[in-house]
Amino acid sequence: MTVHAHNNEGIRNAVEAGVRCVEHGTSLHESTAALMAARDVALVPTFAVVEQLLHDTAGAGLTASTRDRVEGVREQMTKALAAAKHAGVRIGLGSDLIGPAQGRRGKELRLRAALETPMEAIVAATRTNAEILGLSGQVGVITPGAQADLTLWNGNPLEDPELFSDPNNAVLVIQAGQIVKDLR
Repeated sequence: MTVHAHNNEGIRNAVEAGVRCVEHGTSLHESTAALMAARDVALVPTFAVVEQLLHDTAGAGLTASTRDRVEGVREQMTKALAAAKHAGVRIGLGSDLIGPAQGRRGKELRLRAALETPMEAIVAATRTNAEILGLSGQVGVITPGAQADLTLWNGNPLEDPELFSDPNNAVLVIQAGQIVKDLR
């Protein structure tokens, strides 16, 4: 069971109720992060949706005064990510982008690469997300018998995580062993 929760009290209540994953976790405190780690509850922060709101506050139907609050949310999420990492919480990757913005979900990888390392962001999006979904060994890894989902970038995202921000930088996509995009 997964829950969308922002404030620490709501996160703690969800963990105590038996949730297995917390989406967002905006105001996660260290003590709640420690509880999450002890109960093997994963966290999936969503920085891209916050960045989208900062980039186009008016387009999201929000007032300019809301922008300051959104910037505060970004700061809280950054602190929450650090608290979760420090506590040893499994941290997946998700963007929470919907509608026309879905094509920019790779921005979450870029944002996380800036807060962690590019490799940590990739592992969160692949292996850790597979673990959270109960699909370990089937997806999120390159191994015999796995689903064979791969992406080839037009550069090295470990050296240039900005590549993740533009879907056109994914020049080859293999999904379930089938080529679904080939710009090579």
